[in-house]
Amino acid sequence: MKTIILAGGSGTRLWPLSRERYPKQFIKLQGKKESLFQETFRRSLLLSNIDDIFVVTNEKYKFLVMGAVEELGFTYKEENILVEPEAKNTLPAIYAGVNEIIKKGHDSVVVFPSDHMIVKSEEFASIIKDSEAIAKDSIITFGIKPDGPNTGYGYISPGEDKLNGFVVNSFKEKPTPEKAEEYIAKGYYWNAGIFMFDSTLFSTEVKTYSPEIFEAFETTDNIKDAFSKIKIKISIDYGIMEKSDKVAVVPVDIGWNDLG
Repeated sequence: MKTIILAGGSGTRLWPLSRERYPKQFIKLQGKKESLFQETFRRSLLLSNIDDIFVVTNEKYKFLVMGAVEELGFTYKEENILVEPEAKNTLPAIYAGVNEIIKKGHDSVVVFPSDHMIVKSEEFASIIKDSEAIAKDSIITFGIKPDGPNTGYGYISPGEDKLNGFVVNSFKEKPTPEKAEEYIAKGYYWNAGIFMFDSTLFSTEVKTYSPEIFEAFETTDNIKDAFSKIKIKISIDYGIMEKSDKVAVVPVDIGWNDLG
């Protein structure tokens, strides 16, 4: 299993604690010994060998990534840090990591944002491993059971059962308070923005629904050149998840919080 960590965000929602030059994923919050990025990296090691972990970030944060991993006591290949020349949202970032993985052969892939707090990392790693069977024919998003009508998250409408998850009926945008109450009553989940998929399936869905991104990486191995050919900024939610008919949600109770 391979892991992609997204670490290019500027953390503007947690300003002024989080600054552009030192965003929230690299800050040690609330007296913690490790930053959110370091916790994410440790969580990734529960699933992947260190050489199978890829970090997508930007030039400003590359050395923050290297320093954070070194502080954990690990030796990490610099070539596994993929530097975006320009922020183009999550889909190009994720596909840059997938493209790097495919060069060495197809595999299951987990995508973690680096700025989320997850209390139950070992339990979550176990759920991810148990979800590999679903990932063979579905792109998985992990859903959080709401603890209140939060209007800051997108929601997922679950459909028929699929092993330890559900087929996704639809995704809902950040709602009004009234809609949030309605979604909770219907058993919807928060969209945590954590994904799992088979790299072959994901590549096929990108080719189908976001061909510009697929073709940009088909013509070059260089991330800078590929990004120069991508004229759009698009999230994985808009680009793939809301269009594909091969999407599942696996509910998790992992002490999750998207800080900010």
